[in-house]
Amino acid sequence: MHVYDYKIPDTINKSHCQPSLQCDDFIERYEEFKEFIKDLVSANESKTFYKFSDGEYYWWKNNQVGSVSPGCRDSNIIDRDLTPFHEGIQKCDYNGINLHPDDYVHFKEVFNKEPDFLVDHATGLIYNKWWTETFNGQIGLIGGDAKLDLVSELCTRQEYLDYLKFDGFTDYIKLPQRYLCDQLEHAEELLADQLSKSKSKVFLIGIGHAQQALLHRMKKYTDAVFMVVGSGVCAYAGVQDNRRPWAAGWTNYQLKDYDYSKIDIWRDNMYNKKVIE
Repeated sequence: MHVYDYKIPDTINKSHCQPSLQCDDFIERYEEFKEFIKDLVSANESKTFYKFSDGEYYWWKNNQVGSVSPGCRDSNIIDRDLTPFHEGIQKCDYNGINLHPDDYVHFKEVFNKEPDFLVDHATGLIYNKWWTETFNGQIGLIGGDAKLDLVSELCTRQEYLDYLKFDGFTDYIKLPQRYLCDQLEHAEELLADQLSKSKSKVFLIGIGHAQQALLHRMKKYTDAVFMVVGSGVCAYAGVQDNRRPWAAGWTNYQLKDYDYSKIDIWRDNMYNKKVIE
């Protein structure tokens, strides 16, 4: 399999799953993607961006391995009704993939169209701090409650804010960290209550497979760009696997005396950490 050495400015990619699909206009599409997001925010348009990869495909197929396994993280149920998930992803405005052959084949099977954007661009923009710097005062997070509590605490440290080139997240939309797929109606009630009071114009989202059923519903409660970045939220919490695409140069800021036992950490491959008081 051929591996392409694509570049996203101010990031380092040493992933074990390097991009292996040819994309001759990778950097051009990267620049266009940034401008497109800025235009949406300027026009106050509400759009959803869904991230499709191997885990999402396994969930769609009900192949109960990895993160799809009962009791792992997203669901504790074996006999699942996948209807709201299958229907939900078709209602999102934009659907994207990483540049990997299997993801592309599976995407065509599920959506019967070409991908609308590259997830590589959306996640790469976390690690070069474009999201936080560009939308300072307008950006919020949607994720697990314990993880967002940690991010909120990190945002009280000036060194961390300086690293991300902003003044802090405007909103924290908190949902249960585990088994969210088993409580969709409760999750939507929480979204409705919090989003209706929010001020952010961009939300970065990491809520596991529940995104497939919940993402398109978020637009009902506020006008914003809703961008699924998955484990990218872990980066803001300082618990990102540095082997993830584009994350090799990321510094995981961690708090010295914080209780990390309540934080859901998928893989502990954080070789670039900085502990602060």
